[in-house]
Amino acid sequence: ALLVAPGMRQPVALEMRCSAEDTGSLAGPEAEAWLQSISKAVTQAVGHRLKVEPLRLRLSVMGCANLDVIDLPEKGSQGSAGGVPAKIEEMRVRHVGSSSNLLVCLEPGAPLELCRRYDPQLRRTVLLGAAAASIRGGDDPLPPSLLCGPAAARSLEERFAILCHERVPQWTAGLERLETRLSKSQTEAREIEQREGSDEVLRRARAAGTSFGRALEHVISGAPGCTAGALTLEDELLEFATAAAKGHCGTGQILSPQDAASAAADLFGSFDGVEGYASYLRTEVRVPGADVPLNGGAAWQRLLAEIEVAMRLSHPPPDELSALMLNAVRAGGTGVHGHQRWEDVSSKLMLAIAFEPLRRRIRYVAARVVWVLKHQKAAVSEWMSTLSDGPASRLYSPLFSEHLSILRQYPIVRELVFGAYNDAVSVVGEQVLKSLEGTLMAACINPEIMLRMSTEPDLDPRKPANAQPSKSGKASQARERVAAEMRRRSGPSGGLPVQLRDRIFEPKEAVQTLPFVEVKLRHAFAVLANILANQAFAFSDTSLATLCRRQVDEAMNKIDYSPEQNRALAARHSELEEVAKQVEDRLAAVRRCLAALRSPRT
Repeated sequence: ALLVAPGMRQPVALEMRCSAEDTGSLAGPEAEAWLQSISKAVTQAVGHRLKVEPLRLRLSVMGCANLDVIDLPEKGSQGSAGGVPAKIEEMRVRHVGSSSNLLVCLEPGAPLELCRRYDPQLRRTVLLGAAAASIRGGDDPLPPSLLCGPAAARSLEERFAILCHERVPQWTAGLERLETRLSKSQTEAREIEQREGSDEVLRRARAAGTSFGRALEHVISGAPGCTAGALTLEDELLEFATAAAKGHCGTGQILSPQDAASAAADLFGSFDGVEGYASYLRTEVRVPGADVPLNGGAAWQRLLAEIEVAMRLSHPPPDELSALMLNAVRAGGTGVHGHQRWEDVSSKLMLAIAFEPLRRRIRYVAARVVWVLKHQKAAVSEWMSTLSDGPASRLYSPLFSEHLSILRQYPIVRELVFGAYNDAVSVVGEQVLKSLEGTLMAACINPEIMLRMSTEPDLDPRKPANAQPSKSGKASQARERVAAEMRRRSGPSGGLPVQLRDRIFEPKEAVQTLPFVEVKLRHAFAVLANILANQAFAFSDTSLATLCRRQVDEAMNKIDYSPEQNRALAARHSELEEVAKQVEDRLAAVRRCLAALRSPRT
């Protein structure tokens, strides 16, 4: 409309060129700016003064033909009355009279006469529409190539309708295939949407966690077929030391990562590093399987041997022993019940020299137990993967393979299950820590109880059975047994030298008597370390049974989402709902098209 607007006083030469790519869109700010530039350029040809030189405009459009179109201005009012202005005539001679140009005539009358003037035989004139009809004459319809305006539009509609009728079977078959595919896609989209719901994901996470706990029992029991996470003792200790240094070995509030790192550094520092400690265990102690990469139950048995050795390696700190005299003087004096006795002072000294070093070693034991159990996840997952095919698939439940695929397919399920397992392991580690610390506290507060001789058994199966005594004999034996037990309980426990038992502490005598007290304190420390070593082995081994039979199931049943996971699941569910809605909309559109094609009107 801009290029052929009335009032043009200058030829407009439109150069249409084919472009290799689409350089712009038909709508938007860029299109508006382009139209404004065309309007600004065309205003140069509008006015009252005729110009012979053409206004050249070049348009690049993807997919068009390279063509030059020249539009001449209409007859103006300049020049003689009723005549053609000289400049208009000059334009016609230059452009219409040139034998290299094609003339396009749409209407009969003056335009056709003008074409005949410069092309008498109409060899280079293209007649369209009414101009072509006036030349052909008669009632013969024009071919579609010669039509223009409303007639061309009607012809195009008729030909398009015929083509559509011919293509209806083909379109119907294609839409039916598309409907089938979209129906399947709709069903799958809705199934995925339901499967990705928060309640469904939580249910599957708890079920997969329960299977994971059952698989842990098999792996710890020594089920073959998995090598994931297998390490030698030295490699295991190196990885544990690295994790402890990075603060990854805590169990929460009871055992902080800093305490675990300090306990590990204290043990490894006495051997000049992890390598020295591993070499000592391998060459001196000869821990079974130290050079063999182990995981599962074998690695657990090796761990029990290692933590027992680590507990027995505890020694009183030299700085506390050197300050024993000063601490003894500080611990003496007068208490609530009178003067302090050597038993009271020795208990305080025992607490000073034994509590902290043994507690650090207990923390090391708890950290090692937690770290080894947490690193069994890889072995458990690999063992579950071996049950998908082969003979093992017939020996165990098929739920192992099914739940393993869920763990691998859904990261949030894997995160929930592994997080719950880590929490259960932390609970077990804290139980071991509390049990050992309870024994340590009781022994340090009252070492006499620890050093007292144990009660002799009343029934000894190795002794021959005596004849049944009479009633009076039974009473006398019971009295003798009770009296002997009371004498044993009230007698000396062996914690202090005989000269210091039941004696008031005198600071001036401490210089002569303290070396003997130090010997007894060292003995008490060694006895307590051995007791804790035995309990560390027993409690740790028992904790594994507690983990498999109770803690894992409780932790998996308590699985729940964090606020971040709730937001992520809500966003994921919204995306799936949007996808399902898009598929349904497309399916509805396809069905509407099929209904229109199958209707009788078509």
